[in-house]
Amino acid sequence: MTFTTASYRANSKLARTNNDDLQTCLSSSLPFSIRTIYPCSTLANQNSSRYQCDHFNVNELSSVRGGRIAHFPAVIVYATDSNDVQNVVKCATKLNYIINARSGGHSYEGYCLGSIYNNIVINMEAINYIHINQYDGTGTFGAGARIGPIYYRTYQYNYTINAGTCAWMGLTGHALGGGQGFLGRLHGLLSDNILEMKAVNAQGELITINKTHEPELYWALRGAGGGLFVVVTEFKIRLVKPPSLVRHFSSTWYPNAAKLVMQRYQSLLFDDQISNFSNKLVLRMDVEKTHVEISILYFGIEFDEFIKTILLLLATVPTPNRINLYEQDWLTFVYKMSGIDDDSGDHRQLLLDRLTYPTYRFKAKHLFYDRPISSHSLDKFIDRLASGDGQIIMIFIPWDGYLSTIPVDETAFPYRHFKFGIQFIVRPNDEQHEKQQMNWLNQVYLAVYNDSTKHAYINYIDRDVPNWMNVYYHTHQQRLINIQHMRIKRGK
Repeated sequence: MTFTTASYRANSKLARTNNDDLQTCLSSSLPFSIRTIYPCSTLANQNSSRYQCDHFNVNELSSVRGGRIAHFPAVIVYATDSNDVQNVVKCATKLNYIINARSGGHSYEGYCLGSIYNNIVINMEAINYIHINQYDGTGTFGAGARIGPIYYRTYQYNYTINAGTCAWMGLTGHALGGGQGFLGRLHGLLSDNILEMKAVNAQGELITINKTHEPELYWALRGAGGGLFVVVTEFKIRLVKPPSLVRHFSSTWYPNAAKLVMQRYQSLLFDDQISNFSNKLVLRMDVEKTHVEISILYFGIEFDEFIKTILLLLATVPTPNRINLYEQDWLTFVYKMSGIDDDSGDHRQLLLDRLTYPTYRFKAKHLFYDRPISSHSLDKFIDRLASGDGQIIMIFIPWDGYLSTIPVDETAFPYRHFKFGIQFIVRPNDEQHEKQQMNWLNQVYLAVYNDSTKHAYINYIDRDVPNWMNVYYHTHQQRLINIQHMRIKRGK
């Protein structure tokens, strides 16, 4: 049995004409109540009401917001606890199947369903418990828990997690890949606060992983991405205090001011004389064909520093076409940034119950930067962005502050000393124009590629990048390979 890396790219053919051996093993190992679904073509579906192939919809199980799945798993098992995962892994080992674990289905390329025919998918969504220890400030979470309910439950105890703001996102893949969020400058990555994990290894054993027990796995599983080495079933995470107030200033300009605004944004990040920002500040920039928007987020109650930063931003740029300024509590901020707001105002209930988001096709790319983008590259970037038909969004996020003070070798996440990252996202209008708009995205991306570090964040995974191990793991790739080899050798 093999666990696959999130970047695995095999395109093999079906290894078996049927999966009766797998069906026999799982039927004898799992409780009858465990939902186990095979494709319609599998013999196990014939004359059996238990395996209803009309529910086997791979597209619905892929990334909530995308994914291009061109294969069918052998089976999808809906595990309810670690014991179920152990039994599935033992069958996989015995019969030489590949396993992929799916927590929230948020993988940008659908790698939570693997990239190979006839694999086993373990759906972890039912392992979603949330336990808060308010006395020591830690939380214990099942691998299938979603970020939204975690934010809601921790907030009731005056805590939060330093994670992303997508309420529907699964915890596991997000945490294992690093877990960047708006509190990153203040508290680092989510993976930096993982204290312990429970996981099932290739022998089907439930093991504890922490600083003193399985230390190499503890290092690797904090930042290298999901799908490596083991199936994680539980996290113990150090919680952080939520901001008592979130101040949000946003200013918007039309395209004619785009270059000046982008240059000003970069000068604020790179000029040491003016960029000595408190870690409570985050400067985000969104660039689209129709406008450029800079948001200044402040997670504190002091007003002077917030106003000073706004004045610094506006000092050398044209007058914005639109300005907004508002204050929110932390949970309202998370709710709004998740894009799930409506007119009811009942955001706490939405965070608990509305854990999916309408599926649409998209493609994303990402680059890190340790220097400003040149004037010439910005010109090409703006020209290429204007040339296309559709919607491309570029999100500029700083990757500094407290995050950058943690030693690079502390965890498997290798990119602590880069200044900012850009996420490029295209949303094709329809399948007919998808190829054309994917090409448009690539042209915009290539306009600023040479100014970048050529490295990227694994949670924004892109199956089209060349030399993907170097792109995502950089100086840590050999250590990760060595850990994988040791695991394989130990399993023999």
